[in-house]
Amino acid sequence: MRLIPIARSRYTAAFDILLLSIVAAGLIWPLFQVEYFDNWMSIDGAFISDARFLSTHGIAAEWAPDFYCGNRLAYLYPPAIRYGTVLIAHLFDLSTARAYHLYSAVMYCLGAAGVYALTRVASGSRARALGAAVGSLLLSPVLAIFRDIRLDSALHMPQHLNIIVKWGEVAHMSSLSLLILALAAAWLALGDGRPILLALAALLCALTVSFNLYGAIALAILFAIMVWTFWTVAGGRVVWKRAAVIVSLAYGLTAWWLTPSFLVLTAKNLQLVAQPANTQSRLLAVVAIAAFGAIALRFGRGHPERAWPLFLAGGVGLFGLNAVGYYYFHFRALGEPHRLIPEFDLLLILASIECLRARPRVVAVTGGLVLAISLWLAAPYIFHPWRVYLVDRHPERRIEYRLADWLARNMPGERVHAAGSLGFWSDAWRDIPEVGGVSDQGMENQNVAMANWQIQVGDRPARDIYWLQALGADAIVVHGARSQECFHAIRDTHKFSGRLPVLYDSGQDDVIYAVPRRFPALARVVDRRRVESLPPIPWDEQDEPQLRAYAEAIEQGPDIRPSMRWPDERSIQVHARVNEGQSVVIQETYDPAWRAWAAGHEVPVRRDALGFMRVDPPAGTADLYLHFDTPMQNQVGDGLTIVSLGALLWLAVSRRKTTRAGLRIGNLGSA
Repeated sequence: MRLIPIARSRYTAAFDILLLSIVAAGLIWPLFQVEYFDNWMSIDGAFISDARFLSTHGIAAEWAPDFYCGNRLAYLYPPAIRYGTVLIAHLFDLSTARAYHLYSAVMYCLGAAGVYALTRVASGSRARALGAAVGSLLLSPVLAIFRDIRLDSALHMPQHLNIIVKWGEVAHMSSLSLLILALAAAWLALGDGRPILLALAALLCALTVSFNLYGAIALAILFAIMVWTFWTVAGGRVVWKRAAVIVSLAYGLTAWWLTPSFLVLTAKNLQLVAQPANTQSRLLAVVAIAAFGAIALRFGRGHPERAWPLFLAGGVGLFGLNAVGYYYFHFRALGEPHRLIPEFDLLLILASIECLRARPRVVAVTGGLVLAISLWLAAPYIFHPWRVYLVDRHPERRIEYRLADWLARNMPGERVHAAGSLGFWSDAWRDIPEVGGVSDQGMENQNVAMANWQIQVGDRPARDIYWLQALGADAIVVHGARSQECFHAIRDTHKFSGRLPVLYDSGQDDVIYAVPRRFPALARVVDRRRVESLPPIPWDEQDEPQLRAYAEAIEQGPDIRPSMRWPDERSIQVHARVNEGQSVVIQETYDPAWRAWAAGHEVPVRRDALGFMRVDPPAGTADLYLHFDTPMQNQVGDGLTIVSLGALLWLAVSRRKTTRAGLRIGNLGSA
């Protein structure tokens, strides 16, 4: 018997989803209209800056000179949040910030539709689907479990909304919305096997991954639980074949950006943005996975009506171990466990709804208590849902805006060290090249991370000045205790006083200091033997001698003044007469995709001691041209994505019959 889609009546399901979307939009209506929240500590600025850069430089941009002393744009973050924001901004003639928040509101509403769809296709119950969807819009069981989260949530709004409004994690929460839709489509595809359902599941999985990597991790875990559940209750190889089609096609659709080098770099940088996992936690995770597998085999075989409860049990168990274990027992198996609390929260709602019909009665009572406590906690939000939105209608009064404006007007194109909320927001309105950036997990030059850390927490100004010179920074911004800036990241706010000239003083504890550099360009003619003999910069507090040697090699080299310009975001032109035994260092992050030409001939591009580019042109060269070519992995990925799109279209229009291969999964008798 073929799995019944969503409900007996498609019109009823469509009406329910439309009604839920209207309710969701009404609850968050201010989010559709806001341009800037009065919460400048959130990472909204990072996503807005990223999208604004792409909007300014075109969707074909591949290199971002504004971030991390130059960085491959595709590495910075999965693409869906930036491309969607740019599309909305251009379609509706909106500012990047306005488009970004409109985008987040639409994606949030999709989440309720996804919860309804998943619950209805899995349980067969319209009432449970409506209850779960409404619960996802109003409730947050995790508020009762974690005191810190409860105190953090204004009016006890749902946690996934709090993460958007307060912390700016729009990409992750958008990924969560699509994750639920992807699971609903996967449930149908695994049980029915029709080509169009396989195509839909693959497309939604690809979009989920394209928003956020924590959403991708959640998808991987929940999809694996679903596949195992289907196999245990129904048996047969057809489940694995359908799962393989979905996974293969989903990866193919993301291959244009999700390259092996992207994954390697992200894993490497995870060491900087997350605490390391511990062996005990990983062993416990393996035991938990094995236990779920055994329980599903024991209680699921021959009982397709148990698929949905088993799936929820596996999801709540594994995500609960991750969240509760982290908060109370220092469990840490992968990344930052608290990032997956929104997924755990939603699974608790789904499980509690399902528990209401369970036997024995104690299970039903437990589910009812979870929902009742969550409803009691949510009362302030339910009665005043619009009060959680604090809007700033005058961003031009903020220090972030005023300093970004000053830097753009007075130091156009010059690299600046800007930390804290200014670091998030400085590129939200204009191009301001930064030492830092917006997404540390995508940073190519890890020396930038070490520099930022030492400059912010250290009390050794001489060393920090060497860092700034070595990184090509023309200025550094320092915020004191009286500053309007949110983080005050540099602890010793007076360490540059009297050592560096002041370019700007707001009078409110915001100072821009000039960094002494021999020439303004980010290119230097250097003595080749001298730079070749420079040791790598160590990752410790004893790095000042190496930094000094590098800075002096850059700033005290041959007396040749170079000029440098960017014809576009992926091309560099350097003009400087190079003599025998001399090289050119471009203080832009080295990437193997950069190629260089001098006098009509290609010359190699090498990585120097600080992770910048060094070119050894022939003596007498006056002009040097560098170009960032599309990396081979991305070219292969582009081809794979095109093939996958063709396969997706073929599946979408295919009329192949699969009734005999259909699986009877879930509680189909319920309405």
